[in-house]
Amino acid sequence: MYLGVHVSTSGKIYEAIDRAQALGCTAIQIFSRNPRQWRQLKLREEDVKEFRRRRLASSVKVVAVHIPYLINLATPYDGLYSRSIEAYIEDIRETAVLGAQYLVTHMGSFKNSTMEDGLKRFIGALNIVFRATKDLKQVKLLLENTAGSGSWLGSTFGHHRIIFDSVKDSSRLGVCLDTAHAFAAGIDIRKPEVADQLLTEIGDKLGKKALAVVHLNDSMGELGSLVDRHDHIGKGLIGAHALKHIVNHPRLKDAAFILETPKDTPRADKTNLSRVRKLIE
Repeated sequence: MYLGVHVSTSGKIYEAIDRAQALGCTAIQIFSRNPRQWRQLKLREEDVKEFRRRRLASSVKVVAVHIPYLINLATPYDGLYSRSIEAYIEDIRETAVLGAQYLVTHMGSFKNSTMEDGLKRFIGALNIVFRATKDLKQVKLLLENTAGSGSWLGSTFGHHRIIFDSVKDSSRLGVCLDTAHAFAAGIDIRKPEVADQLLTEIGDKLGKKALAVVHLNDSMGELGSLVDRHDHIGKGLIGAHALKHIVNHPRLKDAAFILETPKDTPRADKTNLSRVRKLIE
């Protein structure tokens, strides 16, 4: 397994590697640009080269880039839809340039439309994106599950299966499992048998190697609350015992576990990583 946190890229993007190295991370997640704005500037070539150089010299083996929040491939609005497709293409190219293995994405919101239409829009957009980036198959797009609020796709892994079954090149798809989102969506992963069933279904229906990244988060929201609020490891309503079962699960021995826990103190990441390391058998 690989273990790390979502790391800030403030300053220069390559400084994320230094922050990860200081925490002893073997995996990281980053935003390659401001997640709440449309692209302002492209990454500088010299910064990309330094990112790759520092990563090779570090303990970081897995890098995942998270898609910005504004992008929405499920939207019924054509202007946003077209702009989102263009941004996706740029982000896959940028992920490849950085040498990152994964681009983690939400599936978007079908607000003012229907779930069925949202899924069709998302699938159609991915086919366009994959055609435009057919030379970049080394980047795997990981579909993240959601907590189920509003009109967001992905609260059930049935949505993942529809997308896997419908996209023309499903070999470019994978899964990012967020533990807090699953719990908030009503999957009681506190029960070992429920967690086992979930991981078995993902492996059997989406592929044994589909689940590449786990967002290991405890949850402030209650089971089935649809509330997406992450908590510190072992301090939320999922609890350390359940997270220990997931961390040590044989189906996840090759996965990257990335924490998106609160950063409410300067030592929060270090503390949460320490708690996870104590859970590893």
